[in-house]
Amino acid sequence: MYRCTECQAEFVDCPDFCDCGNDSFEEVYEQESYEEDYEEEPVYYEPPKRRKPPKRQLTEEELEELAEEEQDKKKALITVGVSLIITLIILCCPPYPQKKTAQAKQTATVKKVKLPDVSAYWDNTLPSAYRKGDPNSNIPLLNASFGSISTNMRAYLLEIGEEFSTQWASNVVDGSGEARIQFTINRDGLVENQKMIQKSRNESLDNSVLLLLSKIKNLEVPPPDYKGERIILSFKVDGKKGSKVSYPTYK
Repeated sequence: MYRCTECQAEFVDCPDFCDCGNDSFEEVYEQESYEEDYEEEPVYYEPPKRRKPPKRQLTEEELEELAEEEQDKKKALITVGVSLIITLIILCCPPYPQKKTAQAKQTATVKKVKLPDVSAYWDNTLPSAYRKGDPNSNIPLLNASFGSISTNMRAYLLEIGEEFSTQWASNVVDGSGEARIQFTINRDGLVENQKMIQKSRNESLDNSVLLLLSKIKNLEVPPPDYKGERIILSFKVDGKKGSKVSYPTYK
């Protein structure tokens, strides 16, 4: 016998559903009399398994709605992905075309500075403050003998002048003025005994020249004609004529 757990209706065979709509039943056993000499043995049984109701077939309209929902989800994911990619591109590659163009023009302007022929500059006014007390005054001054140097030596000096002119950041100088440096070169091309022998009254000019002097450490190996003489370079800034690097010549 089987009894409904809701309405307590009894059935001989276990049905799928009761008249009340319940599908849960418990098995009922009739009590039997046994002799006193025997103990009642427990009865073990497995409750009937609950059957799952059959899955409902979806209509065509419901299937179309599900397909549209899936497409909407895909579109939303694609939109989010594209937005993230655009954000990363903007953050990693900030657009600064005008600033970069200006910097490129300034660099090109500095590199275009060319050093004229050293014999074109003659300056016989060496300040007395730098003629006296110079620890390197015993070293011959190459600037005083430009008229008698060889072609190889003249070409070497032009290369040195171009090197200093190219690396000099004259565009950071405000105002005008002239500063001069002095140095020697050893046989390996190493710059030695470098110092500023004439300061201008323009702090920005002096700072730019001192920075250049500390930055240039090595030059091309000098030709055999060079005997370790002192070399003087002039850095001049003029509001009308611009900036130039030259070899002042002293007699």
